[in-house]
Amino acid sequence: MPLTDLPRLTTCYLVRHCDVENPNRVIYGHLPNFGLSEKGRRQGRALGQFLRTLQVRAIYCSPLQRALETAALIQESFQPPLPLHQRPGLVEAEFGRYLQGTRYQDIIWRRPKWIIHMLWPGLAPGDESMAAMYGRVRTAIQEGLDAHPGEAFVCISHGDPIQAFWATVDHRPPWALHRLQCAKGGLLQLTYRGSKLLQKHYLSPDEVAARVAAEAGRDVGPVPADGIP
Repeated sequence: MPLTDLPRLTTCYLVRHCDVENPNRVIYGHLPNFGLSEKGRRQGRALGQFLRTLQVRAIYCSPLQRALETAALIQESFQPPLPLHQRPGLVEAEFGRYLQGTRYQDIIWRRPKWIIHMLWPGLAPGDESMAAMYGRVRTAIQEGLDAHPGEAFVCISHGDPIQAFWATVDHRPPWALHRLQCAKGGLLQLTYRGSKLLQKHYLSPDEVAARVAAEAGRDVGPVPADGIP
């Protein structure tokens, strides 16, 4: 096939929601009323500044509050705001329902199935396998690939689903789920040709902030959704 006939490269920015206001260190899972902290709002604004010149066309987002607030902060850097699509496939891991409401220091004795989850996700009742989490995140990404070929889009999700996707494309076993850490406000930059993943690159929130700082001298204000200042 001639190079000119190859599908264009498309980029998905798979973002973990930003830092959450949680002074009591409660596992929030699927609970409402856990919004972003001030640190999280700074991270969200940095993500918007980082993404605004990268031909981003849309945001696909978990319906949980912390993810929606992250999406809103990213939208602020675009004029008009990017289209936002809530997708349940990007929601927190199902196991979060079992853990939610528990303080981190109480997990072992109040939520003993947590140990099974750490050893082999999906084995305990009420848990979700790594393959299941990968599948639903991949479905949301495929929607973006189909809708925005040759462009870029954002998917905002949560730690376990993102790490399940990451571990799966790296061909790692289920117990490796928590060995890969996508920090809050961090992202995986995924490059596709058609539906084939060609390359992935992790950017921590500190790396995102550093890139924004490096570009600060060329600030041009909010960028239109077509990417043209």
